[in-house]
Amino acid sequence: MAQYVRRRNGVPLGHKHSLRNMLDRSLGASSLAGFWRHWNPIWSYGLGRFVQSPLQKFIPSWLALIFTFAVSGLLHDLAIMAARREIGLLVTPWFTIAGIAVVVSSHFEWHVEGLAWPLRAAINLAAILASLAIALRLTAHAGVGF
Repeated sequence: MAQYVRRRNGVPLGHKHSLRNMLDRSLGASSLAGFWRHWNPIWSYGLGRFVQSPLQKFIPSWLALIFTFAVSGLLHDLAIMAARREIGLLVTPWFTIAGIAVVVSSHFEWHVEGLAWPLRAAINLAAILASLAIALRLTAHAGVGF
């Protein structure tokens, strides 16, 4: 895991610039897939090893990626439900939509590497917020949101 984090963040696990590098690399990524590749490398290491890799043995890798995003969302929602002591879903649909966006944007090879960092960051944030807005609308309509 330490090598994985170093590769994603450019600094060793626990380094004082780890958070800064994670934010800089994820927000300034040239693709939506790149954003998620650099976002929270410790969490993505576990998801990749214990969810995505086993799933890829049975289903196509693009579908395994979407399911991995959904599992990540469900784990986040379970933590929220435990803290709030109420049933609800928001992060599961949000991350599932984000996973679908990663698959679609990767399929069409949508990249913004030629743009300045602030514009790349704005595009990545817009994509994240758009997927959140869709999830909020879906969960409100279904009556399952927090």
